[in-house]
Amino acid sequence: MAVTHYEVLGLPRSASPSEIRSAYRKLVLRHHPDHSKDPKSATIFLQVTAAHEVLSDPVSKQRYDDHLAFLAQKAQDEARKRAEATRKAEVEARQKAERKATPTGVTIAQEILRLQGLYGKGRHNEAEKLAHSILQIDPRQAVPYAVLADISRGRGQINEASKMYAFAAQMDPSNPVYQRRYEMLLHGSRIVTNRGNTRLEAEDKRVLAPMVGGGFVMMAGIYVSLSSESVVSGRIGFISTWTVGILFSLFLSGVAAGSALSVGNWLDRFEYMTSSSSGRAGPTVILGLVAIVNFWVSAILYIFIALGLRAFNFSTTRLMLGVAAVTLLLSIACIPSHVRPFETFLWGGNVVYVGGLVGWMATDSLRP
Repeated sequence: MAVTHYEVLGLPRSASPSEIRSAYRKLVLRHHPDHSKDPKSATIFLQVTAAHEVLSDPVSKQRYDDHLAFLAQKAQDEARKRAEATRKAEVEARQKAERKATPTGVTIAQEILRLQGLYGKGRHNEAEKLAHSILQIDPRQAVPYAVLADISRGRGQINEASKMYAFAAQMDPSNPVYQRRYEMLLHGSRIVTNRGNTRLEAEDKRVLAPMVGGGFVMMAGIYVSLSSESVVSGRIGFISTWTVGILFSLFLSGVAAGSALSVGNWLDRFEYMTSSSSGRAGPTVILGLVAIVNFWVSAILYIFIALGLRAFNFSTTRLMLGVAAVTLLLSIACIPSHVRPFETFLWGGNVVYVGGLVGWMATDSLRP
């Protein structure tokens, strides 16, 4: 784009008439042919004079400003059309590649659906192999990179996850999820340089936050031991000795545990755990639904599935261990009281797990 009259005078478009006059006078004195020996001064003098003639008159200035606005809008429209054409070409190329058959006779689109299904079922090893095989055929597919990123993230492999999210965002820039997860991963990580190699690692774990959370759980246990509240659940057979105090102690202890683990960087971002990059529900949410029925059933189910599929998730595992520890401690605290410890041990984890999710989610929402 040609130099504007404002640029010739070195002024912004919001310049006042007095600023235009002042800039004109300075430049005219500096570049007048009678005063300057610079061979470029003659050209600059003519440009400055022409700029002043246009900008010093309110009518001509308004017309000139309207012309500049028209040119700027035209340039934006052309840039938008080029960007839309580029995106359309990329989508058409991706769709054409997805229709392309693999050596087994299955289209890439069908393989991507199978990949999402495998990941959603927790079969991470199979999903990882399939993602790599898809990328060998067509490295422009974004979904396999996103699945590999989610798998690496769940394993705590921050550096590998960041690379995969970056590739996914590059291959599908219209998908905001990939870019957001990549930026959140960078924000919550630290850069480590070792022997000339730079890599991302998770932030250091903080011990103080879990200690504070543990202190709160201990106080809740003392309250349960010394409390003499009346039973409010006598008609419910499996928690016939529970009181309002034990119910609130279980829930608030879960909130304290979830918050403490999150603040201490022992848990991943809640968003990562509740859904994958493709929008499917994460294991933490699914286990939470089971934990509402019985926490110990969900814990055993998680262990068996994770062992069978080799798909342990470090955040889910830590949350499960934290809930189990809180439930056990409060069950022991019930021994001196009239609340039966076995009832608390068997069913208290349900309440603690839900509280843990609430504390984790609430704390994570306050993170930048």
